[in-house]
Amino acid sequence: MGEHADAEAFSTELAALKRDGCNVLVVSDAAGRDAACERLLGAPELDRRHVFLETSSDVSTVLDRHSPRRTDPSTLGVVDATPATGARSAAAASSGTSDLPTPLGEWYERVDDPTDFAALTTAVTDAFDRVAESADNPSELRLCVDGLDPFFDTVHSGEVSEERLFRFLHLLTSSVRSVDGMGHFHVSASADDALLATVEPLFDATLSVETGAEGTVRQRWRLHDSGRVTDWFAF
Repeated sequence: MGEHADAEAFSTELAALKRDGCNVLVVSDAAGRDAACERLLGAPELDRRHVFLETSSDVSTVLDRHSPRRTDPSTLGVVDATPATGARSAAAASSGTSDLPTPLGEWYERVDDPTDFAALTTAVTDAFDRVAESADNPSELRLCVDGLDPFFDTVHSGEVSEERLFRFLHLLTSSVRSVDGMGHFHVSASADDALLATVEPLFDATLSVETGAEGTVRQRWRLHDSGRVTDWFAF
């Protein structure tokens, strides 16, 4: 499993990752996902700029996660790769109109084909360039990919090869590091172990999240370079 991490060594290494730009693979049950996402996006009082690549959550959920920060192109980017019907109806409800994407503003971009990795990469990196332009500090820009499960499904169905998915995720994680950002990528705890093992080396850390019988959410970190592993602890 790796070296047991004391609190000081763990904090020092994680701080260094944040300074240099890093990516975290978040492996969680459904109940623990929101707690992990909220923590990794940064506390509401902090000046954080967000880019979301959404494959499952609707636009109103994204805006809730970004709140109470300003909703403008300098602080927010949303790349919407959710199933077309659900995404459009949710977005229309949040904007009060059925016309998309114009009412949602310049921070929103729709990619209808979630297997079009070239279009997804371009949309995300364009959002990075726009949002990072006014960022002053490392890890101020935060990327949330919610989540990897639909991409894993395309591999299982044969629509996408494992190699194509790996290259796509490699481009995204490299782009996060290039702007000294901090990315986190959600995947369910029940995801295919072989695919997880394939993509996990692209990340700097793995955050495991689980919810107990009483609803208590706890976390455990593994830092890849050092192999340090924390004990389970509460959010």
